[in-house]
Amino acid sequence: MKLETPMPTKAATANRPTIMGTRHVIAAGHYLAAHAGFEILEAGGNAVDAGVAAGIAVGVLQTDKVNFGGVAPLLVYHAKTRAIHCIDGLGVWPQGVTPGLFVRHHGGKIPAGVLRSVVPAAPDAWVTALARFGTMTFGEVATAAIRFAREGFPMYPLMSEFIKDNRTSYERWPSSKKVFLPKGRAPEPGEVFVQAELGRTLQYLADVEKAN
Repeated sequence: MKLETPMPTKAATANRPTIMGTRHVIAAGHYLAAHAGFEILEAGGNAVDAGVAAGIAVGVLQTDKVNFGGVAPLLVYHAKTRAIHCIDGLGVWPQGVTPGLFVRHHGGKIPAGVLRSVVPAAPDAWVTALARFGTMTFGEVATAAIRFAREGFPMYPLMSEFIKDNRTSYERWPSSKKVFLPKGRAPEPGEVFVQAELGRTLQYLADVEKAN
């Protein structure tokens, strides 16, 4: 008895179905961030609520690329009016930081550390987006990010390698070393990576919002 498998007559296609949706869709740089935004959409939030939830989560999940204390330029498209709104989210230099400061005290160079940093703009950008276009509170949309920071998430290869490659930079600052080199080394893929202080900061903002 001879059995033959028919040869395919068409180009091979992917075995997984193309992602489609009838109500909403969201994409993010990390799958947990996308899931955080999707949960907000499922709970009745709008696109801005979901985008902010995913964005805050990315600041926890991809701290090798972005940071909650960094910048968050946003573009919001309003379908009904077809208007595009920009929230620059880029931060400003502290008033006391002037070119003369660096000339007088640092030989005209900008030293590493807080003096080369802008005032954190991301938190203001997220809150502004929610106030102008959202339907949910900061505490509601930040719930997933707070959980990822407090309880941790599985370290993944790309971020682990980044921490290893930039080990000397993390070691320069004790607070960074404590978080990113918790055992004197970069967390390996699969190990749970916790950012407890970031979780407390996010929770504090949610608590202050609720109190007011």
